[in-house]
Amino acid sequence: MTRGAAGAKVALAAGVLVVLWGGYHSHWSWTGINGKTATLWDWINLLLVPITVATLPIWLSRRDRLGRPHLVGAGVVLLAFAGFVVAGYVIPWGWTGFGDNKLWDWINLLLLPLVVATFPVWPEIRRGLRAHHYVLLALPLVALAVAAVGGYVWDWGWTGFRGNTLWDWLHLLLLPLAIPVILLPAALAITTGALTRESAEEPVSR
Repeated sequence: MTRGAAGAKVALAAGVLVVLWGGYHSHWSWTGINGKTATLWDWINLLLVPITVATLPIWLSRRDRLGRPHLVGAGVVLLAFAGFVVAGYVIPWGWTGFGDNKLWDWINLLLLPLVVATFPVWPEIRRGLRAHHYVLLALPLVALAVAAVGGYVWDWGWTGFRGNTLWDWLHLLLLPLAIPVILLPAALAITTGALTRESAEEPVSR
């Protein structure tokens, strides 16, 4: 790393810290950052997709070296986060911003990053699926359908579905559906074509 690049990163980090301090502590209105407009929920909503996209190459390049300890560690982190979320609702911690969000909001938050993080390995996963795997995969869809019926018909407030129209569902599902249906096949085709060209251009050893 050059000195210029390191200096730019330090300056950027310092600028971010100043803005955060000014927004939360000194209430600089021009930042729009305060305890009500920039809770933990808002920061997750802002950063989750960029972080997922940025770490995707690392995850793809090292996934063959991921073993049981890594999976256990990831499970522990997920359980800890789930406990933290529950605490945000139950206590409640206002600074988390969790308490005002329903199931609909969580689906909006997590669906796209989940698809982005996993779609490159879908072909590998699909080859190993058995009948019981399909049953397990169907359970979340059944639960979502039940929640949707409960939200619209019986007005289950915790779902947050009531009031959302077809247009809102299109906003929710269009991009996550486009990734595996359009972008993944295109990416695989490009990758396969590039590998084929490289193989054709390699000199034949004698």
